[in-house]
Amino acid sequence: MLKTEHICVNFGGIKALVDVNINVKPGNIVALIGPNGAGKTTLFNVITGFITKYSGKVFFKNENISYKPPNVIYQKGISRTFQNLKIINEVTIKDNLILGLLKKKIKKYYFKNFFRFDKKFRKEIEQTLDYTLELFGISEWKDKTPDEAPYGVLKYLELARSYLSSPALLLLDEPAAGLNNFEKEKMIELIKKLKNEGITILMVEHDMNFISSLADKVYCLNFGKIIAEGSYIEIRNNPEVLKAYLGDEDA
Repeated sequence: MLKTEHICVNFGGIKALVDVNINVKPGNIVALIGPNGAGKTTLFNVITGFITKYSGKVFFKNENISYKPPNVIYQKGISRTFQNLKIINEVTIKDNLILGLLKKKIKKYYFKNFFRFDKKFRKEIEQTLDYTLELFGISEWKDKTPDEAPYGVLKYLELARSYLSSPALLLLDEPAAGLNNFEKEKMIELIKKLKNEGITILMVEHDMNFISSLADKVYCLNFGKIIAEGSYIEIRNNPEVLKAYLGDEDA
């Protein structure tokens, strides 16, 4: 589904990524872990076209998508969430979801159809939005603006919006960050639903308990390099991973 080959990124004199190779199989959930500043989000930005100054190659479904802009990559079937939520505060929760339909249903004809009061079109959109709000458990907040909703609801909203775009591959940047234990359990169940619908997932996450419930494979980045890969158990017991997180090998 996704493969990177020898990805290198330099910011001035800083090597953010060094010869990074990952392989994500269709239908899997793959986790990318590592200390703060290890290069995890930088790799996400390379894959999704937000960074184009790099060396190496990115393949999606065996197609070379290196150096393509975000809108092209999105149209090919890759969606993502962000560390800092990309939510439009001036409109309702339900209206925020509409962005997820741009690739699937609305495209460039959205405003023409919508403002000509195409009733059949509008009804179809309304039904799709209401179904998704119910699926992700945020229906009761649909008419609220984001600043009126709890943080957990906004995390589910961003996930729901990505789901609406019908991605083949979904990149989740710290989906558990800022959530309490109850909200994390709900997020785990939502991600499992996405996997069951055939969506392949690559996620950046720090919460190892969260990862243990989901990941088929784990990569660990440190100082821009992949230092370990394997199952959750293998990574959890890897001396290099422990050293990267805890600071010394004995710990």
